[in-house]
Amino acid sequence: MELIKSRCLQYIPVARASTSHEESLDAIVPDTFPDIETICCAMGTIEVREKLVQTDRVMVSGSIRGTLVYRGENNGPLCALECAIPFAALVEARGCKQQDQVFAKATLQRIEGRMLNPRKFTLRAEFGLETVVCTAQECEICEGIRAEGQEGMQTLIQEHRFPTTVCMREKSLSIHEDLRLGGEECSGDDKVLRASAGFATEDVRVIANKVMLRGNAKGEAIVLRGSTGQIAKETFTLPFSQIIELEGAEDGDDALVDYSLKNCQCTMMGGESGPVLQCDISADVCVRIQRDLRKQVLTDAFSTNWECTLKQSPLEMPAAQQQVPAAGEVRCVIETPERAAVLWDASITVKNCGAIAAEGTAHAGLCVSLVYGTEEGGLMQHTQIVECEGRFAKMDPCECRCTCDPSGLSLSCVDGAVQMAGPVEFTVAAPAGSPILQVTSCELVESSPKTRRTKASLILRRAEGGETVWQLAKTFNTAPQQIVDANHLEDGGPLPPGQLVMIPFQR
Repeated sequence: MELIKSRCLQYIPVARASTSHEESLDAIVPDTFPDIETICCAMGTIEVREKLVQTDRVMVSGSIRGTLVYRGENNGPLCALECAIPFAALVEARGCKQQDQVFAKATLQRIEGRMLNPRKFTLRAEFGLETVVCTAQECEICEGIRAEGQEGMQTLIQEHRFPTTVCMREKSLSIHEDLRLGGEECSGDDKVLRASAGFATEDVRVIANKVMLRGNAKGEAIVLRGSTGQIAKETFTLPFSQIIELEGAEDGDDALVDYSLKNCQCTMMGGESGPVLQCDISADVCVRIQRDLRKQVLTDAFSTNWECTLKQSPLEMPAAQQQVPAAGEVRCVIETPERAAVLWDASITVKNCGAIAAEGTAHAGLCVSLVYGTEEGGLMQHTQIVECEGRFAKMDPCECRCTCDPSGLSLSCVDGAVQMAGPVEFTVAAPAGSPILQVTSCELVESSPKTRRTKASLILRRAEGGETVWQLAKTFNTAPQQIVDANHLEDGGPLPPGQLVMIPFQR
């Protein structure tokens, strides 16, 4: 028996991973710098240079641009030493192949410095990688049966909606801008200790096979003032626009945009009209075109005349997902080794995140890294893991993904300690329903005809909870349409519990 089939090309994630890694580097103080008396803190940014998909794994390489801030010998001024820590991290990604596409985000969770002797030090960094590997896959959908001449063949065909990624592409984005700074304390002798940037999309449109993208990069630079030896922060906003050609995109499609910062380097330069902050920012922009596909799917079949062999298998299309929010609240006091008077720099990154659907709980470990000034004017560093939790309505046990957004948290110095407070937003993604089974094979056993009744028959039956017309028809070997007509039903959906149903048997 011939099945009616169609094919659909889609991009699906074959591997997702959130992993933590550690790298360290021993370095020597250059001859032009004074000996180390005390290490105050270390700051840094992470740069991703290359992503390579291999069989069952992904290689992500780059470097961590670290800056060691220390006080020179004999209680000298603050000094800042830069060095790069290279890394090459392997991430397990079972099922991926070399031709697949990978999108990776890197976050620097903590970086610390330790003095080995007055002319030698170690930088140790911990960082996290979020990797998603997608592959192009052609899915076969069974939409019905060509059963001309096969009397008594009954089919259950249902329409399903599939949120499908029909095409995707990653492209590099670069921003180069000089920003003139004001303020009497700014000078070309200022040293940038750390720079970071985040991206926000303001407008995205799909026109033919082009994605028109516009947004802003919002960043900050932590600087060491050359004139005062104090730490300060400069913030900036840089607009950007991008045109990405994407074969398969159509007018009116929805475009989902993700950013992965590759490099954010800021340098303070002097000028005739005042100091200038030179910004060099690059990122990977991943654009996915998502389209809701509605397909007719043959999910069941039987014959009222003949026995038949039927095979079913799960449909390899992305099932609809439900996005469940879970809100958490964090209020805690971080006790620093020395009493904190002022907070110079802080970062909050997600070290781990997960959810348990059956319990309705989401949880995350937040890595809080602080650079603060003491009451005596010193500079110190402290890193601590803070656990947080959110709750949502319990669901049937299932595999779910969880993301955490700690951007609503605020940090402030209170009574010599650092107080962290604010909301933490979780998003739990879980399947919206059970897997869809489609018919993959259907054959009539013509050597086994079903027994025909010699006269018309009718039975009255009270419907059980959730019972459908199709289930009754298959049980009593009759056509679903006969039950619909006999009971004047609008469709063959679930019947109310206790409803009296007339079931005509096949003559």
